[in-house]
Amino acid sequence: MGINSTINSSTYKQSTWGILIQDQNTSEVLFSENSQELFVPGSTTKIFVAAAALAAYGPDYTFQTPVFYDGDLESGTLRGNLVLVASGDLTMGGRNTPDGRMAYTNLDHCDANYLEGANLTSTDPLSGLNELARQVKASGINKVEGDVIIDDRLFEKILAPTGEYLITPIMINDNLIDLEIIPGKAGENATINWRPQSSIYTVTSQVKTVSAGETEITVDDDDKSNLVVEGQILENSTPLVRTVTVEDPSSFARALFIEALKREGVEVTSPVSNQNQQLLSNNTTAYNDDERVALLTSLPFSENIKVVLKVSQNMQADTLVALLAAKNGKKTFDEGMQLVGDFLLSAGVDSDMLALSDGRGGTSSDRISPEASNQLLSYMTRQSYYQSFFDALPVLGYDGSLVGIVTNTSPIYGKVNAKTGTAIAEDKLNGRGILLSKSLDGYLVARSGRKLIFSIYVNNVPLNSTEDVALAHQDITKILESVYYNL
Repeated sequence: MGINSTINSSTYKQSTWGILIQDQNTSEVLFSENSQELFVPGSTTKIFVAAAALAAYGPDYTFQTPVFYDGDLESGTLRGNLVLVASGDLTMGGRNTPDGRMAYTNLDHCDANYLEGANLTSTDPLSGLNELARQVKASGINKVEGDVIIDDRLFEKILAPTGEYLITPIMINDNLIDLEIIPGKAGENATINWRPQSSIYTVTSQVKTVSAGETEITVDDDDKSNLVVEGQILENSTPLVRTVTVEDPSSFARALFIEALKREGVEVTSPVSNQNQQLLSNNTTAYNDDERVALLTSLPFSENIKVVLKVSQNMQADTLVALLAAKNGKKTFDEGMQLVGDFLLSAGVDSDMLALSDGRGGTSSDRISPEASNQLLSYMTRQSYYQSFFDALPVLGYDGSLVGIVTNTSPIYGKVNAKTGTAIAEDKLNGRGILLSKSLDGYLVARSGRKLIFSIYVNNVPLNSTEDVALAHQDITKILESVYYNL
């Protein structure tokens, strides 16, 4: 087989490969290289938390997000509060399509600040709030003289282990503000389209359109009420997407909900700029079903797992850990990680062969062995929700993080369902990067018709150029092509 010639090439003389390929039906080991050693995984970590969440919730689970009123409702006027109780719905209808699916782009907006080519979905991130506001109006409420509150106590809010965002039960547009920068004619300011729009902040364009040179965009968000987009963009270039992470998701959602209510003709006397946490601390109401005035039902959970795995959605993957805690009557992220461990133990995954501290695969302690990955992948094939898990994995060459890796002329185009993983760090000494990990875990149907499970990891590859990352991915593909022909 051509596997050895690939992994022993001079490109990888400082690197380490870990590979395990097995027959899906018999578990026969067909190829193994360092399969019990621990490797930096990158985003292959997500299959572990996604599997645990699918087991806990089931693929058909739907999140129910209600709105209650607290106070006296008379002649259309509520003298009291309107409370949206966050259920942990990861999209709040903001990715829903008319055919009952969740929209995603192959390079999602969550990666727009790090990878070029990210696109926005055509869906409306405010769809869920708009629907709740419509129902509130239909219930007979025309005016709210109290306040509007987001009850976000489903689980404890916590800064993600990587420090990039808050893990919270309320998520509107992945708690991101999208900025689409569109070039004009040379010398003109670029146009900025942004969403979701709200009166609580403004966006200012200081981006010049240039006829020559490099596109360079920065966003100054020191003043959270005014986002200033600066730099230059090349004339006739494709619009660029940048994002800003919302620091207070509950206050953000509250403002957006109030504005949705106003669009429906519901008057709200409280300012949109109020801080939600201060309002919530004074709310001790027990909710009664007869005081519910709106309810948003999500699409099936299996659709959200697709978003997490297809595009490697980091924030949602970490939130799955907190949702595991909530499902089991717990409150903290650490308790959720313990429940991931409990699930993996029940699945027959050897705990000595992995170490995890988050859901996305971004902490320095995350380590996975090919054997641990294969143990999980094998277990999943025997579960009632396997098809949902399988369908959520990117398809080689076709979609998600595997789109374009091979063309439709490749013998394995469309025959691999697998989760990617990448971790890159800066090598300041040598003025270059180092590929800490490039990995791929999943399923392959060989030319013989044999169903295979595989986990492939390579760690510590010096990067002389950014193209070297793609070369490592191509070499993993070469390994899979050899497997396809020879096993």
